[in-house]
Amino acid sequence: MSLKRKRNDLALSERYRVVELLEQGKSQAEVAKSVGCSQSQVSRISRSRDAVRTEYEANLNPDRKRHRSGKAPEVESALTEWFNNARSRDIPLNGTILAEKSESLAKLLHNDDFKATNGWLSRWKKRNNIGYKRLHGESKDADTTAAEHWINNVLPSLIKDVSPDDVYNADETAIYFRALPEGTLAYKTDTSGGSKKSKERVTALVATNMSGTDKRRLLIIGKSKDPRCFRGKKSLPVTYKSSQNAWMTADIFTDWLRSLNREMARQKRHILLLVDNCSAHPKNAADRLSHVRMEFLPPNTTSVIQPCDQGVIRNLKGHYRSEVVRKIIADIDSTDVTANDLARRLTLLDAVHLLSKAWRTVKQTTVSNCFRKAGFPVTMDTTPDHSDPEPDSDVPIPEGMDADAFNDYICHDDDLECHSLPTDEEICANHAPATQPTLDENSDDDDSPPEMTLPVTNSEARHHLAELRRFMEECPTPNFDLIYQFEEFIQQATDANKRQSKITEFVQWIP
Repeated sequence: MSLKRKRNDLALSERYRVVELLEQGKSQAEVAKSVGCSQSQVSRISRSRDAVRTEYEANLNPDRKRHRSGKAPEVESALTEWFNNARSRDIPLNGTILAEKSESLAKLLHNDDFKATNGWLSRWKKRNNIGYKRLHGESKDADTTAAEHWINNVLPSLIKDVSPDDVYNADETAIYFRALPEGTLAYKTDTSGGSKKSKERVTALVATNMSGTDKRRLLIIGKSKDPRCFRGKKSLPVTYKSSQNAWMTADIFTDWLRSLNREMARQKRHILLLVDNCSAHPKNAADRLSHVRMEFLPPNTTSVIQPCDQGVIRNLKGHYRSEVVRKIIADIDSTDVTANDLARRLTLLDAVHLLSKAWRTVKQTTVSNCFRKAGFPVTMDTTPDHSDPEPDSDVPIPEGMDADAFNDYICHDDDLECHSLPTDEEICANHAPATQPTLDENSDDDDSPPEMTLPVTNSEARHHLAELRRFMEECPTPNFDLIYQFEEFIQQATDANKRQSKITEFVQWIP
């Protein structure tokens, strides 16, 4: 009489270990002996290795042995997505809220018989590795346990055999692009009147690789589909898109991702892109991409393990704020209007140029240090500065401002939203957020229409360049190579434009 072999169910973490060993080239027999299971189990895990990897990297319960979907799997998956979206905004949740929301989602899914019992909710939380935590001040901002698990157990396998040049992180930040510092120095006898704060905003998508050698072109999202200040401009230093609230949308992110994939294909590179798990980053956005592999950071951990959040974005904003103040001061010296008037004259075109300049100023060592601070194993030929300086330590503080005031100026729009939560209907329908509405082609971000300006002719460009050369000739240590490069560029532009222009081409750029 043969004895029946006892079944050895493997936990999720053990199945993930099986996948790792198989990908290291070990045979199924070797893996079975190492893990302590049958070869047939290893074979089944091998056939579903993508699903195992997805579950483990999603930070599901690593000790779970069997995948039980529960009595209403569609309700569970919808509630899980809603939960992740809510926690990404630091919304405190409890069992009562989750039970009520699950029943609401069930009705939208036409499951009228569903009842969120305490037992069902308890099993759902266990399956998704969710536990109750008391909020203590800033500690609510991150799930440190999930962050440590991801850094120690998931990240090494993701970046194994991947060059630091090919590991990228992308993140959004909102910017009040016309904002001025608060407060001013004045005589004690003066009465300083305040002014209305500018709330005109854009969203910037910042993306860079781990080595800091490839800071991707900024993606700027504004409200206006056709800003008046952009008309007649054939090129911009950034990629510009629009949405109703100047927020990132699933469509904009997907388009950016496809463009990135095309460029990587031209360069014959395969990269890993890490992004946060928010509603504007569809999980299927990279499914058909050939040269970009997108992976999500665990929910509610980005303030700890997202490199861009460790100082890259702050450094960009610091340089931008400094450039804005410098521009305002220079304009004050050459005109009679007030700083607030000049801030209102700061167009979206000015802002994208200043943002592009600020992004170019962010140092390679700053980027690599931020990846290291997030827990990434930075390995570079040029050793980064391990003193771990503050992310804005290289940002010049404008004259007349102290460090505290400048810090407030940099951070005062940090809490702005960059994307919206999907509706319950969108979650249940399991598709991306609604396509952005059609915007008025004539809308603009400016408070008042700017003066009409004619295109700069080739002769005018040469005249202004000659004036600039005269200025540099009066400087003690000029760099004439810059002048020569501009002269060559103007000559090339002149040669390219040597053709008969049509009257319709002249009219197109007019506001």
